[in-house]
Amino acid sequence: MNSSSRRLVQYVGSVKLENFPNAQLRQTVQAFCEKQEQQARNSEVKKAEIKGTQLHQSHDDPSDNKPVISVRFKDEQDRRLGTGHVHEDGTGSVKWK
Repeated sequence: MNSSSRRLVQYVGSVKLENFPNAQLRQTVQAFCEKQEQQARNSEVKKAEIKGTQLHQSHDDPSDNKPVISVRFKDEQDRRLGTGHVHEDGTGSVKWK
């Protein structure tokens, strides 16, 4: 790998991208995770742990009225850096530790 290429986030845990029955939602979650990893302020993000394949109401942010997919972002040593919520339309947020 040359120095100008960027390693994409590694997906860890029991839920993998290929587990999503909805291809559009899979692409949306993947794009959200890769965006978090590629942003300079999140350079420690190396892994994403997807917490399910079904949209659900956020338990962490009850004010968010849109259903979400939850993702834990981790560093190389599996330390949790933050938790993200991605909406079906690709918008979302991350609460960093």
